Amino acid sequence: AFALGAGVCQDQTHVFIACCRELGVPARYVSGYAYSPDREQVTSHAWAEAWLATRWVSFDVGNAARGGGGHIKLALGLDYLDACPVRGVRLGGEVEELATTVLVRQG
Repeated sequence: AFALGAGVCQDQTHVFIACCRELGVPARYVSGYAYSPDREQVTSHAWAEAWLATRWVSFDVGNAARGGGGHIKLALGLDYLDACPVRGVRLGGEVEELATTVLVRQG
């Protein structure tokens, strides 16, 4: 992803985390959902958090923005395998479909 200058949010997040760690900055992988007002649906997404001074700060590298307002955190880990949204083994040849619904209310 780094050499190609391309990739999906998971790839870009891994590159960011690797760069942070090379610089001695603790960083972790975050998976969840991101909302954007220009999209009708909430989508699964990945971003990173880096430990800066006294707290974890979110960085949405895929959207070149700080994480926050429209991000719904589901899992944290060292990398994708620690925080992937779905993981398992599938047996058989049946057709399957995964659907999720996210309802967010301002509180």
